[in-house]
Amino acid sequence: MEPEAVAGTCPVPQSLLLRQIVNSLASIAVPVVVISLLLIAWAVRHDRLYTSASTFGYWMGVVGGSLMLLLLIYPLRKRFRVLAPLGPLKHWFRFHLIAGIAGPVIVLFHSTFRVGSFNAAIALACMLLVVASGIVGRFIYRKIHHGLYGSRATAAELRRSLEQQIESLQGVLVRLPEVEREIGLFSALVALQPKGRLRHILHFASLGCKRYLAGRRVRRAIARHDGEFGSDAALTNVHLRQLARTIDDTLKAVQRAAQFSNYEKLFSLWHVAHIPFLCMLVVTAIVHVVAVHAY
Repeated sequence: MEPEAVAGTCPVPQSLLLRQIVNSLASIAVPVVVISLLLIAWAVRHDRLYTSASTFGYWMGVVGGSLMLLLLIYPLRKRFRVLAPLGPLKHWFRFHLIAGIAGPVIVLFHSTFRVGSFNAAIALACMLLVVASGIVGRFIYRKIHHGLYGSRATAAELRRSLEQQIESLQGVLVRLPEVEREIGLFSALVALQPKGRLRHILHFASLGCKRYLAGRRVRRAIARHDGEFGSDAALTNVHLRQLARTIDDTLKAVQRAAQFSNYEKLFSLWHVAHIPFLCMLVVTAIVHVVAVHAY
């Protein structure tokens, strides 16, 4: 954020306003959908509205299984150029994420949340393993990409963005030395490279908590200055609160830049595990389908 934006002279872009509205609606819609699905799942499990062998239950299994089978298109499209006519990779990635959630949910409703046979139990376990792996992968993916569907970030880009963000705050931070000191202390903290693998892992895992605590100290320091600057346009109470949000974003940028290389390594390791999990799911699902129709 530029200094003028802190002073309130820059209008909010319509695209940003629209994004905020969409995010607000999503924050309401997601809990509603999740709670509704849980209530329906409870009814299916306890009221026996249908069985997995009924026509409705059977076709739910077909739809859910087909969606999970189509998950393979994204990794295949990503690796083989001959499949380029199938469409842009980013669209298949979106489909991969959506189908990776919808497919397992439909299969769970197909099973009526019961396990009727050994092969069904193995297929269900593999499916849940793939879902858990996908959730972990999505979390790591967002740490090293620009947004959920964006291009891959680089450490140099993050450093440049961080430098620009801190530079834009200098005009205001010179009036708030306590806040400037907290940002400096947190930047020095995340730059530490502890010796020993265990210490390095603990340091990496605890940065989020340390950032939260640093953010609280920054907000308390800013709050102590409420009303001290009179009519100063850049430091009124409203703009101090905006400044607190901007500094929160800056602290997150510091943390992200420090953790970037570690998340890159984790993402590479995750790929090594996720693809075999997906293959296991396909094999066990095929065995389950064959067993159901054979017996």
